[in-house]
Amino acid sequence: MARIRTIKPEAFASESLAAVSLSAERTFFGLLTLADDQGRFRDQAAVIAGQLWSLRREHGPVEVEDDLTQLDAAGLICRYEGDDGKRYLHIVSFAKHQKINRPSGVRNPACPHHDLGVTREPSPQVHGTVTEPSVKGQGG
Repeated sequence: MARIRTIKPEAFASESLAAVSLSAERTFFGLLTLADDQGRFRDQAAVIAGQLWSLRREHGPVEVEDDLTQLDAAGLICRYEGDDGKRYLHIVSFAKHQKINRPSGVRNPACPHHDLGVTREPSPQVHGTVTEPSVKGQGG
């Protein structure tokens, strides 16, 4: 299903986005296009890498996991586990910046921290099976 998402000009002056690497910023913008109408998506670095970085072999699942870790630490995304035991992520400011004209319904479980008001504990550093940390610095 086609989705149109917008990136506002002020995004490029965002202090929280400036705190992450350029690759994490690109991953963030890509997540806007993948996320459902509530800003949620499966937290699978390999799948995200395949969808957003398929033509950039040097930026695979390990690097995307590093991007997601940076985005989570900056408070741009929230990583959580659904009742089904699967990992999900939620773009924290999605509802503030995206207008959905033709809703397609709920696809992923609600974020317990932002949608259900449960106090958030820090996310573990490693999710799923990707365990090698990226050693690239900012701008990677």
